[in-house]
Amino acid sequence: MNPALRNRRISRVAARRRSELGLTLIELLLSLAILAILTGFLAGGLSMARKAFGADRASEIGSETSAAIQTVAALVASALPARFDGAGPKDAIGFDGRPQVLSFVGLSEGRSLRGGPHKIVLRQSGGDLVVDFVPLSGARSKENSKPPLTRVVVLSGVREVRLGYFGTTDTKVKPAWRADWSRAERLPDLVSIRIEFEDERRNEPATVVALRQG
Repeated sequence: MNPALRNRRISRVAARRRSELGLTLIELLLSLAILAILTGFLAGGLSMARKAFGADRASEIGSETSAAIQTVAALVASALPARFDGAGPKDAIGFDGRPQVLSFVGLSEGRSLRGGPHKIVLRQSGGDLVVDFVPLSGARSKENSKPPLTRVVVLSGVREVRLGYFGTTDTKVKPAWRADWSRAERLPDLVSIRIEFEDERRNEPATVVALRQG
């Protein structure tokens, strides 16, 4: 074979190999770029999914919290201007309102609790908002003479409970908000319920409940 022709063939093969090598490098760069784009899309999708899940969970917790607070408000609204032994002076009703504890007389419809009048105590216990129900009449426990107590945890994760009372015990005095309402002859007109949570996202404006006087 002619040496010159042979050299030309070798040169063409070498050039083709260099061209193929350059094309492979370009393909590699393109692949890396596409991979980076896909990774960005995937990360963005996961982030959006996490945010959507968090929003749904927050909405669910908020709905549960609102429902529990409305249940407490309905319970307080059922307070009766009645008295019981040990409630205080002769003419005082069994409604004892403090800044963080409220006890009053209410009626049970006889579903999960024994029917009839109950002493109901709303208070904070640690990080929970609890309601105690004690029947004012009926059976006593066999072990002792104390009436049975039923305790219900209404809300958890509570930082502080603040209660307020609006009204007047003297017709000559203008109604106003007070921090306590005890040993009175009538119910307050309004009760304000403010619950602060450890998770501030659950906090809501105070709920104001109107009470029936008779």
